[in-house]
Amino acid sequence: MNTNPDENHFFSIPKKYLYFGLTGLLFLLLVWRLFYLQIYATQKYYLQSQKNHIREVVLEPLRGIIYDRDGRVLVDDHPAYSVYVTPYEIRHLPRLLNRLGAILKMSPPEMRAYIKRRQNGRFRPVRLKRQISFKEVSLLEENKLTLPGVGLWIEPKRFYPSPARATHVLGYIGEISNSELKTLAKKGYKKGDLIGKRGIEAEYDAALRGKEGVEYVEVDAQGREVRKLPKENAIAPVPGKNLILSIDSDLQALAEKKLVNLRGSVVMLDTRDGSVLALASMPDYDLNKFAGVITHKIWKDYFLNSKNPMYNRAVQSSYPPGSSYKPVTAVAGLNSKIITKNFKVFCRGFLRYGRRNYYCWYRKGHGLLDLIHGIENSCNVYFYTLGIKIGVDVWADYSRRFHFGQKTGIDLPSENAGLVPDRNYLDKKFGKNKWSKGLMLNMAIGQGDLLVTPLQMAQLALLLANDGKGFRPHLLLGIQDPVTGKIEPVKADSFQISVDPKNIEIVKEGMRLVVNGPTGTGRRARLAHIIVAGKTGTTQNPHGRDHAWFIAFAPFNHPEVAIAVMVENGGYGGSVAAPIAHDMLQLYFNKNPVRTESGRIAMKKEKTEIP
Repeated sequence: MNTNPDENHFFSIPKKYLYFGLTGLLFLLLVWRLFYLQIYATQKYYLQSQKNHIREVVLEPLRGIIYDRDGRVLVDDHPAYSVYVTPYEIRHLPRLLNRLGAILKMSPPEMRAYIKRRQNGRFRPVRLKRQISFKEVSLLEENKLTLPGVGLWIEPKRFYPSPARATHVLGYIGEISNSELKTLAKKGYKKGDLIGKRGIEAEYDAALRGKEGVEYVEVDAQGREVRKLPKENAIAPVPGKNLILSIDSDLQALAEKKLVNLRGSVVMLDTRDGSVLALASMPDYDLNKFAGVITHKIWKDYFLNSKNPMYNRAVQSSYPPGSSYKPVTAVAGLNSKIITKNFKVFCRGFLRYGRRNYYCWYRKGHGLLDLIHGIENSCNVYFYTLGIKIGVDVWADYSRRFHFGQKTGIDLPSENAGLVPDRNYLDKKFGKNKWSKGLMLNMAIGQGDLLVTPLQMAQLALLLANDGKGFRPHLLLGIQDPVTGKIEPVKADSFQISVDPKNIEIVKEGMRLVVNGPTGTGRRARLAHIIVAGKTGTTQNPHGRDHAWFIAFAPFNHPEVAIAVMVENGGYGGSVAAPIAHDMLQLYFNKNPVRTESGRIAMKKEKTEIP
């Protein structure tokens, strides 16, 4: 028998006190937990509860409108429906995915994989399918009670009301890729965003896209919308800025029409500020097809097309310029004082150099010519001789002075810099001093390894027109605030090349005769009331028919516009490219009558075909 009273002390406590003690302890624990939940951690759990019954709806901003220089709409927005799902609310609903997949023609595994790639948190809705059809909208509305967590949101879709397609100028928008997201995430871009992919849409995406807004809706336990919360809790989207481009829709549409069924480009610049009046490249593509979801068929039809319709030939393609480059060779000879304008060459139809004959395009020969008439007749023998006299180093130096071998800086992506083959280039290609000086014969007439873009040749015409003063070619004239309507103009960037204007004037006189002289090769660009100066070019092409070139500016004494026309496999520049330039210049001056240097006024409008 245990006689120690302490051993049974605990068991001697009355049961009622033990019960009251345990009850009190539990009560204190409950009070502490309530204090923690209701006071100490109230904000944390309030936010979690809000996420469970309040859904955040992102309001997409309207993308900025794009206008031409006269205020005509080139690109606008139309409303379109997109399907969104909230990952948290559909993760355990296989039947829901089956129903939704039947409507959208998507398999449940495909939808799950799509959502997983694009979700940003469990409660943030993910765009599942863009720009659905009216039939799909109707079916979703009919079945919305059985599709919790699924919503329809209105988003902007691009459309193009102008007769001027301006495909390669405008570009298109598409969903951001993973590679783009890596570089743009720090600028606020996220999965599922639509961004500019090409053209102006890509170049000025930050201005065009605007800022998202947000509103909140209350949902029930099944994720179905109950009501919209007060608007004071919402953040209104900020629309994107509108852009005013320098493009003239009429000139752009005419350039596109003249290039139909051809491969080539037309670039027309305003000589007074470098703004682009027209920039057409053919073949092109249908922007309306790229306004929607880009299907595999669309991708295959355009991106794998052997005619390369996605390629902007005016800016990205480079070619030998042929005889249209002879003004650069002429300026090089004059400005370096190697020749004067009276330097004469006798053309008998060919030049013997080494063991080879280098032929003129006119096999009968032009006879004795000075520089101005050498330009007028585009005599190869004259420029063969000049090329040998000036040499590679001088020729390459002046090519770079006219900004060849470098990008013009136009506000379009993926511009090609072209190529000026100087001594270093030839040494690398053929070996140190192992190349023949005879290479200069070809380069002097714009052949050989020399490569230029049509845009660079339009810039050459502008530099000649302005006696060496140039501007960075640009498409943007101004940015407009869509709320206030205020327009912020864009200032043109100008520069001056280091060439004596007097020497350029001599070359310009030869270019005037190219169009207006009795034996000029560009007579098909002549206008009745405006004096045009130009230069033809026909480039040998080892893969087929010759390429056709023509550059020009007008009016002769007070230039307003410069133009370059290039037609792949077109044949002779004077018979193919010059007539296109004629029609473009004629339309420009019909729209913009001017007093010419002779005192006549171009008021009578010639018959012009405007699409």
